[in-house]
Amino acid sequence: MKLPPALYAVLAVFLILTGVYSSLTPYRQGGFLKHQRDPATGGPQRAEDIGAPDERQHANYIAFVKSGKGFPVLVPGSPDAYENYQAHQPPLYYILGAGWSTVTGADPTDPGAGFRLRFLNSLIGIGTLLGIYFAGIWGLRRQDVALAATAFAALLPMNIALHAAVSNDPLLYCLVTWVFALSLKGIHEGWDNKVALTIGLLAGLGLLTKTTALVCFPVILGAFLISWRKNGAKPGLQAVALALVLPAILASPWLMRNKSLYGDFFALSVFNAAFTGSPQASLFIGALGAWGYWLNMVLWWTARSFVGAFGYMDVFLFDSMRPDQSGALYSAIFAILAGIVILGLLGLKAESAKAAEEDLPAPSHLLILSAVLLVFATALFIRFNMQYFQGQARYLFPALVAFSYFFAFGAVRLTKDKPQSAWIVPAVFLGLLNLAALQAISEGFPLRLGQ
Repeated sequence: MKLPPALYAVLAVFLILTGVYSSLTPYRQGGFLKHQRDPATGGPQRAEDIGAPDERQHANYIAFVKSGKGFPVLVPGSPDAYENYQAHQPPLYYILGAGWSTVTGADPTDPGAGFRLRFLNSLIGIGTLLGIYFAGIWGLRRQDVALAATAFAALLPMNIALHAAVSNDPLLYCLVTWVFALSLKGIHEGWDNKVALTIGLLAGLGLLTKTTALVCFPVILGAFLISWRKNGAKPGLQAVALALVLPAILASPWLMRNKSLYGDFFALSVFNAAFTGSPQASLFIGALGAWGYWLNMVLWWTARSFVGAFGYMDVFLFDSMRPDQSGALYSAIFAILAGIVILGLLGLKAESAKAAEEDLPAPSHLLILSAVLLVFATALFIRFNMQYFQGQARYLFPALVAFSYFFAFGAVRLTKDKPQSAWIVPAVFLGLLNLAALQAISEGFPLRLGQ
């Protein structure tokens, strides 16, 4: 299948921007956090690393695997707990990272190796963007919506920053996105064993990347239910087994290791024991009340980090402005995003009629799977924040494909006379936000290093 030139342009810009963000973000460098206070002095909080969230610990995991010692073990209360608090994570990304580190000669513990080591996630991000594009091709057979969705994901500043860091999150996003896209392919083109096998393999690899990959299963089940209800090829028992049972088989060695080592399959017990020092939701709820916690803390911090909150949630857009001015600009951005999404939702009836008229797949199938993915990703996020305060949108980004298509339908409505130009809407809007983000990190990180 021939890909459109605009898609190549979007992918190229994404790759360039991840490189720029990476070059501006410190790697394994300490400093001070402006928005967190040292309880002893009342001044900015000292931090061993001010770059990307948990990046130092992800890199340490890669270094451990590269050393040939096997996989690290998380031991709550151990002297090296700070350096190894990601040791409970499934191993796939770190195996890839160790191989990439060897090929590129990038020592994960070398402060000068950050750009080379981070570039692996830039390439993984290209895979995610292609998955978003093909979700629209298979699910809608519409290049205009697919391009707009891909441009949204490619140019969202927070997504770029996450792919300019050492982390297992981008690989998770990529695998979940392709499970989503291939599920749409199964709905509209039939559930042959090749499609079901590929979905099962990707979901299994997702479980070997991060526990959040559990969101794949509701998506797969949702796709099966849609297929059973619609006319056409329906999944057989073999396809169902390949898509739903194979992931558990692939992940079982790691899950059994966790059960033997930590006492539970997903290492939740050791995670909870090791993270007792993390900000507890109960403390905020006690001080602010439930509404204050969920609205003023979780929602507000998450919303800002959806657009862009860099470092350890410490470098924000418009950081040089007064808090009220900065808050007003963020609110304006959210209003524009919400307005475009609402515009798209209001036009779905017309889009459905157009699809029926042109014998295209109904957009409802893609939107139902998007809603399923978003609901379950949000449920896991809420569950996490019921225990720890983690108002970070990156925990919702496994559903990035869903956010992208909700926006894309609105972008197409804005350019209804020229729908093939819909991708320009996110390109212009998010391009401006990237200028603000690049200014924020180019000014913000040196200030934090220089405290």
